[in-house]
Amino acid sequence: MIGELAGHKLPFIPASIISWADFKEANPDSLVLSRDTGFDRPYGSNPYAGYDRVDRPPFLFEGDIDGRLLPKERVDAINIGDVSAAFPFPLLETERVVNYPVNGTDVVVFFKPGTVSALDRALIIDSDDVGATGVFDANLDGQKLTFSLKNDRFVDDQTGTSWNILGEALEGEMAGKSLTPIVHGNHFWFAWGAFNPDTLIYKGQG
Repeated sequence: MIGELAGHKLPFIPASIISWADFKEANPDSLVLSRDTGFDRPYGSNPYAGYDRVDRPPFLFEGDIDGRLLPKERVDAINIGDVSAAFPFPLLETERVVNYPVNGTDVVVFFKPGTVSALDRALIIDSDDVGATGVFDANLDGQKLTFSLKNDRFVDDQTGTSWNILGEALEGEMAGKSLTPIVHGNHFWFAWGAFNPDTLIYKGQG
């Protein structure tokens, strides 16, 4: 904003919000931040209990609200070039896998239940399950892949390989390979819509 680098932007790094169980399974030897920080903080608690209730207005937000979705409906949102797209969580929860082109990019969105909200109950561990998402370029090694859900697994239709929520191939012809992640964010609609008013909203299959 001010200074020698004013106008420049730091690059985003793709990072999905997933459950500890899924992270640990995919990265069994990873390091975890310690709660022993030397500061007395209520780690694991939420000071804004009930914030994400869809029937309540956004707290401390006075801007215009895009009425195409409920203000606090969760969306998985992406920018591909100059095109923004949002995938509502209720649809993702129902469909679980979405193959959808955005601005010339073959996008696939995975949804997996089992990740709780950080903004529901006072203790996060007691919060409701809101699920996790992964967003990827569906092209790999020069081949366009399409995906579906089979036996509660993400499977590509071309090789039958199964994939996890992080876009990693687990079993099958492509085992050991990874899809290229697309920067995405799990946002409340009012927040995303305020900065991206021309967003395309995914309406569901068919």
